[in-house]
Amino acid sequence: MSGMMRREIDGMKNEMSDLKSMFRRTMVSVAQLKGEFVELKDYLKDNMATKDDISALNARMDGFSGLLLDSRQRWAVHADTLKQHHDRLTKLESQRD
Repeated sequence: MSGMMRREIDGMKNEMSDLKSMFRRTMVSVAQLKGEFVELKDYLKDNMATKDDISALNARMDGFSGLLLDSRQRWAVHADTLKQHHDRLTKLESQRD
């Protein structure tokens, strides 16, 4: 084997070694990113609200709003009834005097 062939073979070996080293570093980076994505997925699964969660919350808020509106309506009816009683009592008291 000639010296020139030997140098080319050594050069190719060095390039292959560089490629293997770069491939290993890339694979390590990919593995780290995969681990981070798994952690992120688990975090989001544990901490994010789902559509069902939001729908249930909206249903509860709608129910509470309905109760509030009912209470306001009852208050208005009672206030009107009390005013009528007050007016009637005032009229009766004025007739007594």
